[in-house]
Amino acid sequence: MSRLLVLGAGYVGAALGRQALDAGHDVVLADNWQATGREQLASLEEVGARVVTADIRDPAALRELLGEAPDVVHLLAAQASRPLADRDPSYTEQTNLTGVRLVAEAVAAAGSPPVVYGSSLQVYGRAARGAVGPEHRYGEQGDLAHLSKVYGELCLRMYATRAGFALAILRLGIVYGPGPVMHERPESVTVVDKFRRMAAAGEELPLDDGGAATIGVVHLEDAARIALEAGGETLVANVAAESVTVAGVASLARGGPLAGEPGCTYPSPFAYHHRLADYLAAA
Repeated sequence: MSRLLVLGAGYVGAALGRQALDAGHDVVLADNWQATGREQLASLEEVGARVVTADIRDPAALRELLGEAPDVVHLLAAQASRPLADRDPSYTEQTNLTGVRLVAEAVAAAGSPPVVYGSSLQVYGRAARGAVGPEHRYGEQGDLAHLSKVYGELCLRMYATRAGFALAILRLGIVYGPGPVMHERPESVTVVDKFRRMAAAGEELPLDDGGAATIGVVHLEDAARIALEAGGETLVANVAAESVTVAGVASLARGGPLAGEPGCTYPSPFAYHHRLADYLAAA
């Protein structure tokens, strides 16, 4: 049994916490409640999680949490929404840049427990073609939320090299599916669940540029399981079960076949138990 510190108890962090509790681990879930309501973690508290209020921009809070000697630190706290980054760039920078550095410093000062970092496939940019794996260069970025993931990866790698802690960088695709914490704000709902809801309501699905953009997608349960299993490893890997176009997601959401040819694929070393077509068919 391990002691896990999950920084960022939102959509993915809460699902990770639930799986960790089911596996018998001790779990601390920390969040500043900027995007998630503390009350949303009540079901996890009932089964043994310790839920605390902490902000990764606060060095004292990080020192206190790392002083409890976690076996693995999962860094999932981030401002990940493009619209929110445009509206509040300062908070995005403080959280996704300064906050990541402060976590790295706190980890190094606390004896260097392993870190799992939730990055994004967006680090490759929108112009990537062919098979896009971890060796692929970083691409041009269009917003601070995703540009900051490039910095986060490089900053953590620098501190991991200096301090000698294991670092697993997981480049997550679009995550979908139900979990303990669900966000209802439009800017926080990703395209898969957005289209699923809109199709169920009979609404027209918006397709920018005809829906030609390629995305990697992964079910929440798979993403959380992979993050949990990555603790203690040193790796950089894509977390995407499938590579599809936005038009393909729309077609599946309407009950049709998978449409559109993705411009690239995101090879991944992990096993996946959930498929996009099955999820959308069950709507």
